[in-house]
Amino acid sequence: MKQISIIAAVVLLALLAGMPASAQSLPIQADTVCADEQADYQILTGKIGPYEVKMHLRISGAQDDDEVGYYYYTAYPDNRFKLKMISMVAVNARGTMQLVLHEYTTQGKHTGTFDGNYECRGDHYAGTFTNSKGKKFKFVLE
Repeated sequence: MKQISIIAAVVLLALLAGMPASAQSLPIQADTVCADEQADYQILTGKIGPYEVKMHLRISGAQDDDEVGYYYYTAYPDNRFKLKMISMVAVNARGTMQLVLHEYTTQGKHTGTFDGNYECRGDHYAGTFTNSKGKKFKFVLE
């Protein structure tokens, strides 16, 4: 039994030796992954399902429950939805974050949720949007 434990330890050390240092030091802190790479203010365009949208984000330095921007459907630019950051968790050390945003009307009603991967270094946010009725749409913003 002791011999199996020693073999397992040797295998684990060998695996760690072949990994980059950044991958060995988990958990990864979200604020340190994006801090150097992220623009202070970003405008992303793309689609939620078939609908074209424009999203304005200020993620840098934001905490959970902070308002981080707004978005609107390009067909209705005066109808803006506020965005509140619910969570941002590092997926890897290359700058990929799992970012969850809640959508609110100007009256403060929660009407949707964005849940996707946000690329700090590439201005890319993609995942699933769920509206207040539970209907899901894929979204891609760049």
